[in-house]
This record gives sequence, C-alpha cells and structure tokens, in this order.
Amino acid sequence: MIYAHVDAVLKSRCVLRKEGVIVDRGVRTDVCITEDLMYVVIDPELPDDLQTALLLIMFRGAVPPDEREYPKLVKSVAEGLRDKAIWSLYREYRDVVHYLLDRWSGAREYMGYGALEALMRDPMLTEIVIPQPVAPAAKYTYIPKNLKEQLDYIKFQMVELGRYRRVVAVRNELRLPTNIVIPEPLMYVVVKQLLPSLTMDRPMLTREDQIYKARIAADLLEFNVNIRKASAYPKPSRSLLRPYLTKPKHVGEAKAEPYSPEGLEVLAFASLVIETRGSVVFSGGMGTGKTTQLNQLLYLTPPWFQVVTVERGAREIWAPLEGQMLHLSVPSEDKLWMALDQALRYGTMHTLVALAEARTPQELRTLVNYKLTGHGALTTMHADTVGDAVLRIKEAEAPPEGLDGTLVIQLSAVGGTRFVKEVKAVVAKGREVDVAEPSELAARVASYVRDMYDNDLKKELSLRMEALIKASEVEDPAAARRTVLETVWQGRLDFREYLNEEARRFGYI
Repeated sequence: MIYAHVDAVLKSRCVLRKEGVIVDRGVRTDVCITEDLMYVVIDPELPDDLQTALLLIMFRGAVPPDEREYPKLVKSVAEGLRDKAIWSLYREYRDVVHYLLDRWSGAREYMGYGALEALMRDPMLTEIVIPQPVAPAAKYTYIPKNLKEQLDYIKFQMVELGRYRRVVAVRNELRLPTNIVIPEPLMYVVVKQLLPSLTMDRPMLTREDQIYKARIAADLLEFNVNIRKASAYPKPSRSLLRPYLTKPKHVGEAKAEPYSPEGLEVLAFASLVIETRGSVVFSGGMGTGKTTQLNQLLYLTPPWFQVVTVERGAREIWAPLEGQMLHLSVPSEDKLWMALDQALRYGTMHTLVALAEARTPQELRTLVNYKLTGHGALTTMHADTVGDAVLRIKEAEAPPEGLDGTLVIQLSAVGGTRFVKEVKAVVAKGREVDVAEPSELAARVASYVRDMYDNDLKKELSLRMEALIKASEVEDPAAARRTVLETVWQGRLDFREYLNEEARRFGYI
C-alpha cells in the first residue's frame, strides 16, 4: 500500500548508501541519497502482479498481525482478480511478501508503518512529512464494485488526477523528497494505521509513540501527517550539550540608508519580511486578488521553510510547494481555533503559518503572536483602505513586539484592472505601534540578507524579481516553482557539504 518503487535508473543516481536499515530473515531494505538530494528506500523487488495484490490487500483495510492469515489474504485477492498466477508468485516470493506484510500489520518487532519503517529506523532523519496532495480535492466519492474496479480507480486517481502524496524525509533543515508514494484513495487507511484514535468528532487528536516520540496529527477534511523523531536519546550527549558550547557568529550591522521597494520589488521584499519572521497582510475589497497574491508570494518560500496553511473548508491556497506545505481545513468557524492551535504542532525551526483570511481581531491577534514563537505569518484581510487594515491590526490588541515588522499590501481594482494601491509597515516604538513606510523595515531585512546570503538588499530583490519574471513565462505551476528555486537558491546555499558530514556520522560513507 505504501509502495517505495525504485528502478535501475533511480538506483544508479545514488551517491550515499546505507545497507541493511531493516534486515529480517534474509530479506533486506537499504536506503540511499541521490546526487539531487532524493531519499530512496530500496525494498526487495517483487513482480508487478504481486505488487498489485499487496496494494489491494492494503486497500481492503486492516491486515491481521498473524502470518498464518497471510495466505488467505493473498488467495482471496487472486480469486477476486481471477488470476491464478498471483498465488503461484506468492509461493515463490513467500518470505518477501510476509516481510512486507509484517511491516504493515505491525507483527513481531514492527510498528505497522509499511515503507515508512525504513525512515523511522534511520537515525539520520529527524522528521517524516506526508504533505497535501498535488491535485485539488475530489468532488465526489466513488465506491468500486469489485477488486478490478478498485485497482483501476486507484490508478486513475494517481495518474490522471495526480491525487497522491509523496512522503518527505527531513534532516533538521534539509528536506529530501522520497520515492514513497501514497495514493490519495488510501490515505484514510494510512491515517487509521498511524492514528488509531482518530474519529470524525475529534479529528485533531495526537499521540506520542513510546519508542520514537512520533507526534502524529490529522485534520478533518484532508489528512496531513507529521511524524517527529527524537534526534538523540534524552540523556547528556555531545549533540545535546553542543548548544551550550557553541557561540553564534557575530555579524556587525553596517549602516545603510533606508531603502523603499517599488513595483515588483514589493513582492520580493515581502518574501524577505516573512523569511525574517515578520508578517505580511494582503488587504483589499472583494475580488481585488488578495488570495491570488498570497499564492504568488508563496512561490518565493525558501526550500527549507515549512508552510502550514489554515482555511475554512474551501481550498484556495494551491502554491505547488511539494513536500513543504501542510494543510488544515476546517468545516466550521468553531473549529478554526483548534486548527490555529494545531498549526503550531506542525511547526519546525523555520515555519510560516498562512491563514487564508483573518476575519476577527482574535484571529489576527493569534496569527500576529506567532511571530513571538519564531514563526512567520501570512494572511489576507477585507479592508477598503490601508488605514482601515492597519486600524484592524492595531485593534487586535496584540503585543507591540508581535505587531512590529508587519507589512501591509493594499490591493484595489478599478474597471477590472487590479493594482497595488499602497504599501505600509507597522513598527513598534516603545509600547506603541505606528504606521510607517516600508523603508523602516529595510535596515533589518538588509542585515539579514548580508548575513544569510552575503548579498546587498537591492541585488537580492533584483534576483527575486528575475525569478518571478521567469516563472511567469512558464505555464505549469510546478515548473514555475522549480524555476524560482533554481534562480534564487541553486548553488547559493549548498547543503551537500553539511549532508556529507552527517552521512559519515550515520554510516552512509
């Protein structure tokens, strides 16, 4: 069900390899990392027909943790497909089939994570993320009549509609897409397996895995799963004591004239405001393109950031941040607070919390306060003028230090033409907050750019504008996102040197 497909071409790209992550009765699972930073799980190979049988076994629900029951499961699927070859293949590959079924059923020493077992047992990884699907939500539910229709339906959902989840392996700030793909029709099976206490009445329950301290959460409409692992045992160790012995690199702040962004620079500047744990609010009347601009801004999200989006039912935030976005959708207003609280449970060191629309002072206050927890914040708001928007922000009665560093982009429309009407900043001065020009934020943003990218603010804005222009010429959203990544970050922040150091520590080299 959770199938880690690997072919010869993918294996040939491996540059770091660890053998025997799981070894059981002569059957072995290896893992490797490719030159383009993809984490590959290399399960033992099976014929396609036998893989199909296992897929359908998982689709039908819980697998009993008793290998004496496995032959009955395989035989029932073979009869349902009217394919005697499946039973013959099963007898030939019996040990491998039982090994894979054990990993899903939780038999013996396994926990029932399927292909995720390899990720759970790899000490190099600190987190496992199953992000939102790459396609819009289904409009209806189709119930297949037999096993053949079930299989055809799963393939149609995956191939034609793109409804699948690609699991992402995380090592601290490094995100590695994997070859583990979960068909969307099977996500409910995955969530039930990972989170047995899940119910429709209380959809956001979490539990702590006693062995790996895995925090698992799911929302009501579209399931997201975030599994965090303990990177070190909770005892004194070099890695745990290192933060007390390491001194931060001192970066002197050079004096610079305040710089005020103009035109397309505003969007590029907003991306840096978020990157520095600030807040960005797109304000305007209905139909002025607030959500569209929010999606567009997300294209400039750094590849190491995690974005947690919170929405009311309808899905509107569709930026193609594969492996970086977790989505919480709630069916009613009274569930929104639960979702906003849950958003922090998904957070990592670099997290942006995006609320599709802030309607009440309480929502604004909660979102603005995320800055105090070290997160960036992004939202939209209905307001006719930037003054009205700033007034609503100030009346939210959030602490000044939380409101400080907020960028408000006021959108408008006249005669069907949408445009940026005004851009203002909210800055704290003592215990009061004032409206100011964006140049008031430029000094701190420029300091961050020098420290992080060793670049001048104007040059960084020009680079991001270039990326937006290039992306605008590409029709496919996913290709547009790749264009932005290649233009802004490729070759500038090389994680490979860091990865090699960690790989030596965990036996990949």
